[in-house]
Amino acid sequence: MELNVWLRAAESIAVSEIASRLGLQVRQNHSLAPCPNCSAVKRGSSDKRGPIGLRSDNKGWKCHPCGTVGSGIDLVSFVLNGKKFSECDNFGKNKVQAWFDIKQEEDPTIRKKPQPIRGKRPPRKEVQGLWSASKKLNQLSDNDQALVFLRSRNLNLQSVSKSGVVRVTPDKLNYQWPEWWPAGRSFLWRLIVPAFNVDGEFVSLHTRAVDVPKSGPKTLWPKGFEAKGLFMPNRYAVKMIRKEEIDLDGLLFVEGITDFIKCSAEVEAQGLKLAVLGGTSGSFSSVSQLNIPKGLKIYIGTDPDEKGEEYAQTIRLQLNGQVTYRIPFGQFGGSSDA
Repeated sequence: MELNVWLRAAESIAVSEIASRLGLQVRQNHSLAPCPNCSAVKRGSSDKRGPIGLRSDNKGWKCHPCGTVGSGIDLVSFVLNGKKFSECDNFGKNKVQAWFDIKQEEDPTIRKKPQPIRGKRPPRKEVQGLWSASKKLNQLSDNDQALVFLRSRNLNLQSVSKSGVVRVTPDKLNYQWPEWWPAGRSFLWRLIVPAFNVDGEFVSLHTRAVDVPKSGPKTLWPKGFEAKGLFMPNRYAVKMIRKEEIDLDGLLFVEGITDFIKCSAEVEAQGLKLAVLGGTSGSFSSVSQLNIPKGLKIYIGTDPDEKGEEYAQTIRLQLNGQVTYRIPFGQFGGSSDA
């Protein structure tokens, strides 16, 4: 179908209906939650309305905390691509069109139930190749900058090494870095952690600087590829996601790469069979697509700040009524430092 044809049909659909099909909360006060751009779950500290307000004609919306405005098509695009429809490449626009799945020009209301989008990832062989070429902690010299950083976060290196969740990038000057590697040839972003999709497939890598960067963020994802819907799992979480038989003590959600490494190490130190899933801003809206055994104790250990509470609320909403426990910050070694 031509682009302008399906766009006209999609634009005729009320934003509240689109939001409902996306799994967002549609509240009676003409507001929506959470925001797919900033993950806010309320409009303000004393305003219990959803962060997104609907336009009077129900054909547009605005998130008051982050200021993002858009149409129903943009709402779908933010959920699938993390950006406005107009900012997407053809791949992203095709995903949005596929979600609406408008069959006939004369009947634009016929749509399939939206299917989970796995997102665009780096070439898998290159991802696995970089991981294989990276060093395990026991292969590093004692004064390596990466180990110095981990010690500064009060991490037990033996437990971190046993968890197997983190390695250190190659230090060879002639190493052939993939084009998508976000740090270029910099030796500052050296810690890497595998990232898995909701089907338990190793599809990407997340990296963390081992010192304070002069410019740029402390953590990076591959350039030009999506990180939405990806999680950092410890070995027990990998088995859980892949539906392998395992008797778990519970599931712990944490925020950020450093807390994930620290909690994974603490699980090993305490001899627990606890699945740990680390997430970032684009992860927690995909929790409902994970394989989580019924009756499993679920702990939420995101940071004790406004953003951490928003992530916690998103996780609860995604779990659709399952009982969760908000653990005291630091119980599993949280550090509040991504």
